[in-house]
Amino acid sequence: MATAAFNHGTRVVDASSEARSLEVADTSSIGACVTAPEADTDVFAPAEPVAFYTHETDKVAALGATGTALDIVNAVKSQGIEAQLVFSRVEEGVDADATMANMVGTAAAMTGLHALSYARGHVGVEPDLIIAPGYTAGRIEDAKNPVADAIEQIANKLKAIGIADTGGPDADASLAYRADFSSRYMYLVDPFVRVLSGTDIIAKPASGFVASMFVKRDKQKGGPYWSPSNQDVLGILGTARPITYFSGEIDHEANKLNEAGIATFIPSRLVQGVGGNFSANGRILWGNRTTSEDNLWAFVNVVRTRAAIEKTLIDGFRWANDENLTAQHILAVMRSVQAFLDELKNATAILGGNVFWDRDANPNANLRLGKLRVEFDAEETPPLEDLIFGSRRNEAYFDNLAADVQRMMSVSFETPISDLTN
Repeated sequence: MATAAFNHGTRVVDASSEARSLEVADTSSIGACVTAPEADTDVFAPAEPVAFYTHETDKVAALGATGTALDIVNAVKSQGIEAQLVFSRVEEGVDADATMANMVGTAAAMTGLHALSYARGHVGVEPDLIIAPGYTAGRIEDAKNPVADAIEQIANKLKAIGIADTGGPDADASLAYRADFSSRYMYLVDPFVRVLSGTDIIAKPASGFVASMFVKRDKQKGGPYWSPSNQDVLGILGTARPITYFSGEIDHEANKLNEAGIATFIPSRLVQGVGGNFSANGRILWGNRTTSEDNLWAFVNVVRTRAAIEKTLIDGFRWANDENLTAQHILAVMRSVQAFLDELKNATAILGGNVFWDRDANPNANLRLGKLRVEFDAEETPPLEDLIFGSRRNEAYFDNLAADVQRMMSVSFETPISDLTN
């Protein structure tokens, strides 16, 4: 064997280049920038990502009893589930503006929300849902909310979903807030929700509960391929303001918000008080849409499915690098991708997907440099958002009536009545 070193005897060399199974990483971890003034700094150091599970009682206790951190833990556990959280804790400032500045942090120093961007390298977990409850609500000085803007930056970088409370006192204010966003990776929600705090019912941001509903649906269905919409949110007692909703009607506030790309909460049953006033009893999360201006990426489950596909491909092919670029190796790569797409189709995450070789995209000059381009297509499964029944009348069915009359008239009177009705 001229290509190998001399050997007198028998040996085995690895000559295989086989397709590999690809595994989707966890896509349901919640990353949050929080305040926790009483936190144990040895466990939750400021501006440093810390990963933990909601059932780790020692970590939860280390957060203390004040701030926004515990609200997220409570929102998750209210749904009867556990979740993996990644918190970046910031110090409260002398006022709300100073705290917001701490929340935003800086990209260069990776503080505040930006600390979540290196969580994967620091704690081994990359957040998939980004929130900062209590600090994304409302526009600031007639400008985009800076905390929500930071969430959008991180969400785009990580291909995660940023969830922000619009905090609008009415629909018009929320629509003005919505106009500041155009990313496929942002999911807005309005209004705040009412929860029990001690003996009082108070209004709190909804984003922690919404993130929990993403996680809950992922666990129920087996991945990020379904919308979180149309789920009963436990732990909330209603909305901070009434949201009008009528089944079978398009002119109501819930539809107005959804059409603009803002999720909301609707009641399981319409309740109106004296004078027709609507009850603030919405508890069902209602809304499928991101803030993307490109309708190809309007649905949040479509965006998350594509992100899962792309992340899996990026993470799943280390084995393929630096092997000899042979036809067998190229086919092994392509078969690995095709098997992955077939699995997604079987799970109804996509309607179909195919891998193909484009010779024009792989000129000899690129192949000589060890560059390989593999093409694939896939079409994510959209949610059924608008179910329409066409209602018609059909005069032809009177022919059935006439035929029945004719049949009965043609039977002799001696025929038993029981036979007439058969």
